[in-house]
Amino acid sequence: MAQDKDERRGFPRFPIEATLVLEKNNQEYPIRLLDISKTGARFESDREFPPENLVRLLLEYYPVDVPLRALVAWSRPLGEGLFEQGVEFINLPRAESLLVQDFIVEKGGEDPASP
Repeated sequence: MAQDKDERRGFPRFPIEATLVLEKNNQEYPIRLLDISKTGARFESDREFPPENLVRLLLEYYPVDVPLRALVAWSRPLGEGLFEQGVEFINLPRAESLLVQDFIVEKGGEDPASP
């Protein structure tokens, strides 16, 4: 029996819509964040980033943008010129992990660190 997606994830995702920047090969691309957790995010883009690609999400968090290294986990077309994609954050230092938690709380999500 297939496991529910939410059960496979170690941390809950919080629906947070924001426009962010994704970096790939020193190029910047605007993306629309759909949800985020301590360990990954889902977004829409007019550009496809194939699975297994390394990228960086620039999390807009005052006073600086926080670069989060990520691996594209999946990508699927939504329609003409639009893709929904998921990334897994990789090797996040503790400081960046805490900033992701703060970002989630600031945008109205629950504190992922709370029980």
